[in-house]
Amino acid sequence: MASDEQNKVRLRGDAFSSIAWWQILAFVLLLCLVWFVELLDVPSMMFGAEPAPFNLYRACILSAAVIAAGVVVVGHTYERQRSLLKKLLETCMYCHRVKTPDGKWEHVEVYFIRHYPVSMDRSVCPHCREMLEHAKKKDGSVGRVDSLMDLVE
Repeated sequence: MASDEQNKVRLRGDAFSSIAWWQILAFVLLLCLVWFVELLDVPSMMFGAEPAPFNLYRACILSAAVIAAGVVVVGHTYERQRSLLKKLLETCMYCHRVKTPDGKWEHVEVYFIRHYPVSMDRSVCPHCREMLEHAKKKDGSVGRVDSLMDLVE
């Protein structure tokens, strides 16, 4: 990997931190909603209920519950995603197969289709496209390179 590619990878950071950031933001908004409802007495404004005085104790209890739920949810999600990634990291350098928990080796696409609800799209990166085109020019119209180029085009 070139040094500029390594720098890009380092700058991008942990993808799971981004997910955790959005979850934390959602819980902060929920916390703001709790205080908004308590301070402005929204139930009396929206539903015509009898106005209730500001209750600091109730607002603090609800805030503590939201914070506790946020810590549990964000922490559990973050750790669960990291453990899933650690399981996926055992791949073959040559054929890119993934080692399953029972010790068998499967293609990456097959593994994802079996274990996760994702669709797989096939494409060729610019580097491989260049390599295939070079091989086609070098070898002429020869078997596997032609069939791969047909897939690309």
